[in-house]
Amino acid sequence: MAGRSSWLRCFGARCGTIGTMSDLITKLVPILHVEDPDAERRFYEQLGLRTTYEGPEYPGFIAVGNDAVEFGLSHHPGAGPAGSGLTWQLAISDVDAAITACQRAGLRFEVTVERPREDWTYRIVKVRSPNGMEVLLEEQAGQAEA
Repeated sequence: MAGRSSWLRCFGARCGTIGTMSDLITKLVPILHVEDPDAERRFYEQLGLRTTYEGPEYPGFIAVGNDAVEFGLSHHPGAGPAGSGLTWQLAISDVDAAITACQRAGLRFEVTVERPREDWTYRIVKVRSPNGMEVLLEEQAGQAEA
């Protein structure tokens, strides 16, 4: 926890302003608490992500991702799906490829069509992770100018 204590020292001493502190943040790396990190890893690998960290330093912790996204899977006995305060949405470049990946993996999924405006339509693949979290795979189709 050396990082946390140095953050507290800096915060307590007012080392910087919000503007300069925000420049320090380079990436959001959430950590999901799950019952079975290995099952979750296999699920996300079936969707095209890879293991980015696994080591003896942090037993029960695995990170998965690609060049655009990364998050941790941390073992917590009895962990249930994320509460109502979180929607786990991953932007995807090819919804048809995501559907094919889900079919090949034998995953149950649902495809919905969103149409926020007459000139803007896209699809979302809804699937559940082994821990029960609803995962939305959202097509990143170009939005027409308003």
